[in-house]
Amino acid sequence: MSRKIARERAFKMLFAIDIGENTMEEAAEIVISNSNDQSQKSFILEEVKGSLDSILEIDELINKHSNEWTVERMAATDRNILRLSVYEILYRKDIPISVSINEAVEIAKKYCDERSYKFINGLLGAIAKDNSIRV
Repeated sequence: MSRKIARERAFKMLFAIDIGENTMEEAAEIVISNSNDQSQKSFILEEVKGSLDSILEIDELINKHSNEWTVERMAATDRNILRLSVYEILYRKDIPISVSINEAVEIAKKYCDERSYKFINGLLGAIAKDNSIRV
């Protein structure tokens, strides 16, 4: 399984937790139980756990950079793609920011309405340009 597919599965887990009110374990059972690739499972779980552990900071940053939108008002698909990507931008120094943004746009093109990928691209670009966010 590629990291592209792993990110998509991490997004699906976040979505299942957010909308389905599943626990992380329940979401993992739904999304990755059939996978035999332990390194990919570890990557997915690390992405989801990291996103959830930092969700307040991530949501605050999304709210700061989204003009007149709050995380709560966003479509659940958009919100969870953004959360995953912002987590990567903030904390995953092993993943280039451009890769995180590009993967978010590709997931949005697949799962969101036709305008969402532009919104996500612009918002992530603004966050990436904000030099104060680097930890």
